[in-house]
Amino acid sequence: MSVENTKNHHTKDFLVDNAIKNGTQKIEEDHEEKQYITLRYTNSELDKIKELTSVLRLSKELFIETAISYLYFRFSENKDSIQKIISEETEKFKSEFQEISFSSKSRKELDRLSGKIKLSPEISHKVEQLNMRDNINECLFTGINLLYKQLIGDFKTVNQQK
Repeated sequence: MSVENTKNHHTKDFLVDNAIKNGTQKIEEDHEEKQYITLRYTNSELDKIKELTSVLRLSKELFIETAISYLYFRFSENKDSIQKIISEETEKFKSEFQEISFSSKSRKELDRLSGKIKLSPEISHKVEQLNMRDNINECLFTGINLLYKQLIGDFKTVNQQK
C-alpha cells in the first residue's frame, strides 16, 4: 500500500469512526432527553408544593415523585373512584392553567411556572400504569391535590373556627 493509500484509508476510518461516535452520542442524548419531562405549574400548585415540601422536608424533585407515587397508590386501591377524581382534577388544572396570561409574564415568572425533571424508572413506570404519560401535568396536579387534602386538608385552628 502506498503512503497516499494508507493516508486515505486512515482518513476514511477516522470519518467512519467519527460518524459512528456522533450517531451513538445523538441516540444517547435523545434517550436521555426522553427521560426528562417538562412540567407546567399553576400558582395554586406552586403554593401547595411550597407548603408540603416544607412540612415533609422534601426536595421539590422528591416531592414530585412522592405526589405521583401517592396518586398511583390511591389508583391501585380503587380505580373507579380515583379515575373520577383524576377527571375532575384534570378539568381544574386546565381551568387554572388557562387563567395564566403567559404573554404578560416576565422570564423569571415563566421559569417559576415551569421546570424539567428526570423521573426515576419506578415513577416513570407508575405514570405509564396510570396512562398519564401525555398528561403528566394533570397527573402531578392531581397527586399534589390528593396529598394536600390528606395531609393539610381543611385544618382550622381554634381562632379560625370562630
